[in-house]
Amino acid sequence: MGNNVPNSREEAIKTLRGRNLSRRANGFKHSTRALAIPVTYLILFASLIALISATYSYAVVRIGAKGAVLRGSVAKQNMLLLNDAIHSVAWSFGASTTIFMDDCGGNFHTLTSAKNLLINVTDGQTFNETIFNSSIGKAYYKLDSSESSYDGKFIKGDARTIINQSSFTQTQLYSDTETAKELILCYRPSVTIATVGIYDGKPLNLIRINIINLNLSQNIMLSGSLHLRITSLNVFTFSRLYEFNQQIPSLALTSYLDEAASSVWLPIASNEEGAAVTLEILVCNIAVQYAEV
Repeated sequence: MGNNVPNSREEAIKTLRGRNLSRRANGFKHSTRALAIPVTYLILFASLIALISATYSYAVVRIGAKGAVLRGSVAKQNMLLLNDAIHSVAWSFGASTTIFMDDCGGNFHTLTSAKNLLINVTDGQTFNETIFNSSIGKAYYKLDSSESSYDGKFIKGDARTIINQSSFTQTQLYSDTETAKELILCYRPSVTIATVGIYDGKPLNLIRINIINLNLSQNIMLSGSLHLRITSLNVFTFSRLYEFNQQIPSLALTSYLDEAASSVWLPIASNEEGAAVTLEILVCNIAVQYAEV
């Protein structure tokens, strides 16, 4: 019996140690469970904040993009309104009208020294002459990079720098991406031809070139809503007579407008004696000015 006492003590100590370890393990499990709940909520909260932030950022970008498109659309409507006003007074001496242009977020400009127009006439062989060389001006909006959805596009007109058919407009309204998103309004010449009689035994051809000129306007730089007064100041006309002593089938007019160029070939009536051509240039001077209302 004396030998069993120490064993009983050792077993009691082992049992006690086991119980303590078990209690500690159970306590750690309870602590881990208690800690896991707030950590889970923290992760969910952080995820929710990230989702809300991403959604908000996307919404801001979308709203900003729609706002930019809207401002670009307002600028387009303003320029179409200005173009209509210019055509309404063109070729009528002293005619004037006033328009209101909404705020589109961009700056409206007129630049009288812009758009240098050079017109050359040739028969493609020995005859070649410059008949017009002057700036004709332009009006434009300068928009932010995100406010123009018309990159490189013609809203009215096309890239040709001269036209000879009445079904085409003199207007060129387009977006120029090379000049910091400018929405530009300018005018190209138009030409007509007719046989109008006999001159010195030769058929007399009348070539008429119509030019809308904005270079007598004010140089304007304005923002916000504004009123503009558009006035037809006068129509300046000059003409030249050319005689050809041989038959010529056609003459070419080439129009250089800044860096662009186009040509039209015009049929010429002629006989054995040759042909006579009166070349008449009509310049309608339009003034675009700021109007205080």
